[in-house]
Amino acid sequence: MKFNLRHLAMPVVAATLIAATACSSEKPGIATPAPKSPGPSTTASAGSDPANVFGDLKACDLLEPTTSAKGFDPPKVETYESDNGCGTAKRGYASTSIYLVSGAGIDKLSAGQGTKVPAKVNGREAVEIPGDAGTAACTVAVAVGPGARMTASTTLEQTGSNEDACALSREIATAAEPKLPRGN
Repeated sequence: MKFNLRHLAMPVVAATLIAATACSSEKPGIATPAPKSPGPSTTASAGSDPANVFGDLKACDLLEPTTSAKGFDPPKVETYESDNGCGTAKRGYASTSIYLVSGAGIDKLSAGQGTKVPAKVNGREAVEIPGDAGTAACTVAVAVGPGARMTASTTLEQTGSNEDACALSREIATAAEPKLPRGN
């Protein structure tokens, strides 16, 4: 039997043409997955998508400027209160953290062992919870719209009062607040 390359080439060419025309002719070229769209900016409103109200904002970026100036260890990512948290400590003094919590406003925050006290941080609605984790502890939570919040918490290690802990939490919250998105 005589083998003819033209007979082999015809099916290959036909298969190639069929494959090339099987795709839509609207967009010629090689199909590739669409790139992920970037997340919303930090100016997203809390009314849009509560899961993304903070956009690319990271808790460690809010905590680090205040705590590094006070000699705290470099902050590390934490995930106790939300998946966007950060904490640090200064041996013999205190541990402190910031959490960005989507989907739960300041009204959903538990007072723990303390009592919620209405407050303002740079004009935003907030609550202070002196003694939330026992003696020498305090959380300051700042509203980011009705369905999200930032919390700044401090626990003093050896000496101090709830008010001392609240003073540091307030300082951290006040420094971080201007970087928070504006909610509805």
